[in-house]
Amino acid sequence: METGVSGVDGASVVVSIIDDHPDLCHGVLARLPQANSSFAAGVMAASVPEFLALDAAVTRRSDVVLLDLTLKDGSSPAQNVALLKDREYPVVIYTGEERPERLQGTLGIGADALVRKEEAERLEEALTAVMNGDHGWVSPLMAAVVLAAPGPRLSQAQVEVLRLYATGVTAQKIASVQGCALETVKSHLKAVKARYVANGDDVYTKTDLLRVALRDRHVGSDWHLRGQ
Repeated sequence: METGVSGVDGASVVVSIIDDHPDLCHGVLARLPQANSSFAAGVMAASVPEFLALDAAVTRRSDVVLLDLTLKDGSSPAQNVALLKDREYPVVIYTGEERPERLQGTLGIGADALVRKEEAERLEEALTAVMNGDHGWVSPLMAAVVLAAPGPRLSQAQVEVLRLYATGVTAQKIASVQGCALETVKSHLKAVKARYVANGDDVYTKTDLLRVALRDRHVGSDWHLRGQ
């Protein structure tokens, strides 16, 4: 039975896809309206800039965008999500990627839902959830890979320094709050970075640290709302 969901002004939800495999794009956009009349096919593109140009030229703007993680233009998934979210498009990561480290990296980059292509039957459920306001939907197969794999083991002191530093607190301020030397904070940060690198995570910037802290639940997804 179809699950009812609507887009702008009660019309069908226009779904577009960014993926550099044309046959897959055609298949997805043809299948969704057949499976559920609440969905309508939007545009398909091989890159985010191409999608933005195409979507700007059509009569009806897309309501939600399916985005593959790996595109031939070599673009960063985080940057692609940021570009789409900046233009207020809900984003569903829809990928055939199998590497755990790549899939784990999808957490904390702002996508509204995560679905593996092997779970095509779950796509309708994911889209419905997103259009109904769920901005953290993760499919069972994706969750098994993304959420189950643990990050490196950190001491409580290291976790606290990571939590504060990743959410914007300076090392000097952390030292002041915790009543310790600045060098102690720097030592904790160095140890945290070393353990994540050994775990296969690239953590060269504060944004990288926030990503892994969100993924490993050292930082809550609502940290920016709570003034952390």
